[in-house]
Amino acid sequence: MTIWKRIRINAGWSLVSLGAVAVFGFAAMYFNARALGVDGLGTLAALLALTMMLEALAGMQLWQAVLALSEGRESRILGAALILNLAAAAIGVLIGVGALLWLDWQGGWAAIVLIGSQLLRTSDPLTGILRKHDRFDYLAIVRSGAGAVTLLVAAVFWHVAAPIEAYLIAFALVFVGTNAVLLAKVWQLCVPERPARGETLEVLKFCLPTGLSGAVGAVRQRGMIVLLGALAGSSMVGIYAVADRIASLMQMLYRAAFEAVFREMPTAPNPLRLAGVIAAFGLFTSLAALAAVYWLGVPIIELVAGPEFVPAAATLNWLVLAICLSLTTLGMRALTIVKIGPGAMLKCNLFALIALLAAPWMIGQHGAVGAAMIQVLFEILWIGAVLLVMLRNWSSLSTPAQG
Repeated sequence: MTIWKRIRINAGWSLVSLGAVAVFGFAAMYFNARALGVDGLGTLAALLALTMMLEALAGMQLWQAVLALSEGRESRILGAALILNLAAAAIGVLIGVGALLWLDWQGGWAAIVLIGSQLLRTSDPLTGILRKHDRFDYLAIVRSGAGAVTLLVAAVFWHVAAPIEAYLIAFALVFVGTNAVLLAKVWQLCVPERPARGETLEVLKFCLPTGLSGAVGAVRQRGMIVLLGALAGSSMVGIYAVADRIASLMQMLYRAAFEAVFREMPTAPNPLRLAGVIAAFGLFTSLAALAAVYWLGVPIIELVAGPEFVPAAATLNWLVLAICLSLTTLGMRALTIVKIGPGAMLKCNLFALIALLAAPWMIGQHGAVGAAMIQVLFEILWIGAVLLVMLRNWSSLSTPAQG
């Protein structure tokens, strides 16, 4: 099977699942927005954002290490990745509980249960094994199933007027259940074993820069919601959450394409050409998306969340612009990680975090729109940094894969 055909198949499965998640997410948003209102939805969104940020810390992008290092020793590398995942999750839970005490949001004991559920999530290294075995179809089924359950919960809770605590417990159960289903399948493909001496350290060295890059991305995307809640209140988070949910359609397209492209980049005979084709595809798709959001943003917001969320339209425009920049440059991202090294990507992401310095002022002046503007600024700074890195390492980028 050729690289391009495999990319189309794997990306297609990812798009099917992510598209299903988007549809279920839109429908769930319909019920959640009407059941909880602007403030309640803002509280739920802020707590989920904190949870997802901790998940990124626990995951440490370990799926990339599993893909890159597991040839001939899958079971041991998976074992090492799971050990690191558990250790990072424990640190993340401590951080999360501390954040809850500091922020003093609603949710009480249920919020702590939601944060604590991260200890039972090992999905990141598990998906690495599934991707290595080209089981994108199974990932699609699991993702879609989780989205369907979330929609069912939203509809039932809207009907019975459930309190915010019920939502938090339900999300914790969905997270843990999804992880259990992934683990059952991975166990059929690769039973984790105790890593050999030095292998855990090897995985740590590989995933530390990628994990920190993922953590930077989580701070930038989900941490922005937490910061917005701390500075502007839950109602502003509710506005941002609706725009973020709609913009997630483009984010899902980015994720599907990146997963498939990263799978091929280590063995691509012409990696620069692959990155260039992906950039052209991303640019075309981005222009279409920006036009659609400009003309249809308000009607979509009214349909998904209701008239009281119409102020989210301006925020939506800026968020989609930021995601479009990511989509157009995803080939550059994969190429830099594989050919130059994850450390280079980490440096670019850390440099782009300079944008956060402007966040308090932008949020204070423009609220949710200001938070979305910071996302665009982050992408611009990142693109400038990665272009400089690529130019300095042009010879290694031009080298075709061996074998």
